Amino acid sequence: MDAASTTVTVGYARVAEGSALRDTHEHLSLVLIVDNATHRVLEVDSTAVTAAVQRWLSNLLTGRDITDPLTDVLQIIDANYLGAAAGAIRQALLDAVRRYAAHLSERDSRP
Repeated sequence: MDAASTTVTVGYARVAEGSALRDTHEHLSLVLIVDNATHRVLEVDSTAVTAAVQRWLSNLLTGRDITDPLTDVLQIIDANYLGAAAGAIRQALLDAVRRYAAHLSERDSRP
């Protein structure tokens, strides 16, 4: 993976009270490394409290084009992630995607 051909986008969300993650982090960070040519997620990292959740997020998001609607991804999170941090995961993902879209818009508007 070449750093010049990828973009790092990070989304943030406040973690709900009562979540195990809240014991160590007030905010969830979701880091996506995205291929600039295809807009596909190459790598995922997060401040999720367990390695299992980090792997689950990676499996869910790796290979996805984040310029496409993420309705199915959000439905999978809603249906299959039964932890207190589900809302924070959704919000951090949407924030990362929003930041990436803003980056593309700014990049495309440059002369």
